[in-house]
Amino acid sequence: MDYKIAVPSYKRAETIQNKTFKVFEHHKIDPSLVSVFVADKDEESIYKEALKDHPYGQSIIVGVPTIGAQRNFIERYYPEGTQLMMFDDDVQEVQRKNGNKLEPIDSLEDEIIIPGFTHCKENGSHVFGIYAASNHYFMKDRVYTKLCYIIASMFGVVVEHDETLQRITNHGEDYEYSMRQYRKHGIVTRFDNYTVKSNYYKEDGGLQEYRTKEYVRESIEKIAELFPDLCDMYIRKTTGFAELRLKDKVGIEKTDGASLQGFF
Repeated sequence: MDYKIAVPSYKRAETIQNKTFKVFEHHKIDPSLVSVFVADKDEESIYKEALKDHPYGQSIIVGVPTIGAQRNFIERYYPEGTQLMMFDDDVQEVQRKNGNKLEPIDSLEDEIIIPGFTHCKENGSHVFGIYAASNHYFMKDRVYTKLCYIIASMFGVVVEHDETLQRITNHGEDYEYSMRQYRKHGIVTRFDNYTVKSNYYKEDGGLQEYRTKEYVRESIEKIAELFPDLCDMYIRKTTGFAELRLKDKVGIEKTDGASLQGFF
């Protein structure tokens, strides 16, 4: 199967080597498939020096600042129809649910990439992902195709150059994108028995460089205004952060624990 891999990264030239690149190494991913997208020329210089001897760091592409705009840039960079995997730069492990525990998968291609794009081709979806919370209790042995949250830490997309799919937010941009895909195609695909291990927003670099409660709320309010038929905004009492609940035509989706809690 033909596909490409894009890794947007910001101020994490060391993290990407210690985490996501090690995942690629473990699963024997062809380095020629991988490109790292950075925010500007200064970041390009830093990454080129740090990754000059790394097999997965040979394709470094200057995109644009902020993660939402960067993901838009990445999708426009590749030709329409490209089967594109996007990974965050801090993925530690890809896991599967096995009864009452999580275990590392055997093959990234055979368990995630090939089945994901195959399901998309068969059911008309243009995006697929995995369960957001690394918690076997909430995960299920199913492929879910109703409106749901496709977390951006690892997902696949069949590239379309369509302005209606362009993200306008940063915090919650993966919620926004899930709804944009659902509104256009009436379907998204999520493997609820797979997830990733990652320290979301808990290390240097990435979104927390400019994350505040006010910034988060502004983004979440904007998404809720864009998709009043598909989501509701609320403030989680335990954190004070604005979050979203997704809903489809039959009402609010049971998110099974995969809310924005822990991701903002």
